[in-house]
Amino acid sequence: MASMMYPKRGHAGSGQQKVLWVGLAASWLLLSHTPVTWARDDFQSWNTIEISKRVGPQWELFFLPEIRIRDDASELFYHEYRQGIRWKPSKSLQVGLNYLFVRNESSGKPREEHTGELDVTPKVTVAQLNLSVRGRLAFRTIQGSSGEQEWQLRLMPKMAYSIHLVGRTMTPYIADDVFYDYTRDAWNQNRVFLGVTVPWGKSLGAEVSTDCYYMLQSQLGSRRDWSSNHILGTKLSVKF
Repeated sequence: MASMMYPKRGHAGSGQQKVLWVGLAASWLLLSHTPVTWARDDFQSWNTIEISKRVGPQWELFFLPEIRIRDDASELFYHEYRQGIRWKPSKSLQVGLNYLFVRNESSGKPREEHTGELDVTPKVTVAQLNLSVRGRLAFRTIQGSSGEQEWQLRLMPKMAYSIHLVGRTMTPYIADDVFYDYTRDAWNQNRVFLGVTVPWGKSLGAEVSTDCYYMLQSQLGSRRDWSSNHILGTKLSVKF
């Protein structure tokens, strides 16, 4: 992320207006994606750790395991392990090649998935405002699915705004991750995020940060109806 720039005192009003506009945009984004039916809503907890290692000025290796707990955050039903390499040729572009393994028990019996992913993320920074759009093309091999092998496209625009609060830099953000399934020929999932990232500085030679977020996950069912999950998530990032 580009280096943070703090607003001058004379522009405090302008900075507050920007934060207000970000908040209004977040509210509109959340409300506009609220599904019509709430009959199958569930509260879940998703928790992630990301460990990354720079292997040159433009290259980075990473490992990112995640667990998910459903039924009002009482039952572990899903875990995944994503690993890969990222190439950052400039501040405005990042390209990633990933492998993902998933074990998912949401249907009642374990189902495994092996996926290859290509990520392309253009970025732009204007003062404290960071804008990005991550495009992800995935080829999925899912055990026991009707298609067995599936192509998936994901697009995630994200807007983040850095602020200085109580002596620490924080970055609130909003994002919207939309899924297109080529097998079903439909946009079949949407994830709206409201979160904040807090860097904690260096410890034992590593840069440490935490990310806390609320997510509204909407999914298209087999009968073309939508269901939703309310998710509180955390992510601990350690970068060497």
